[in-house]
Amino acid sequence: MAWNNGYIPQSEIEVKVTEKSVDFAKEFGTYLGTGSEKEKLTTNQLRKFFGEVKRQQMEGYNSTRFILLKPKLAYAVGRAKNQNAKINDFYRVIANAIDRVHDESQFKNFVQIFEAIVAYHKAAEEKIDL
Repeated sequence: MAWNNGYIPQSEIEVKVTEKSVDFAKEFGTYLGTGSEKEKLTTNQLRKFFGEVKRQQMEGYNSTRFILLKPKLAYAVGRAKNQNAKINDFYRVIANAIDRVHDESQFKNFVQIFEAIVAYHKAAEEKIDL
């Protein structure tokens, strides 16, 4: 089963984060964190990329470094031993969001939405019913 519920809403990255982003993050994060061990995106796979995003947040927005997250993400997908649909879906959704970030404000919105996805992924993985 592949993710067919779209991408992070464009206005949520470009303008401001709203309840729409939280709803998307909950649905996408839960999707990524559920299923059999072979199906779901592992915490390790997600945290490696999340760690790089947080490093960039701490160092301040740099458009060149940020856009280079896409090839890093592609490399991580390529290295994944289990080529399941969820890691590919994760790549498609996040790469699409990266393409729509063009300034520091949009970067901050991206980070907040990504943090929410990580949180809901963890809750789903731990089987916490929200």
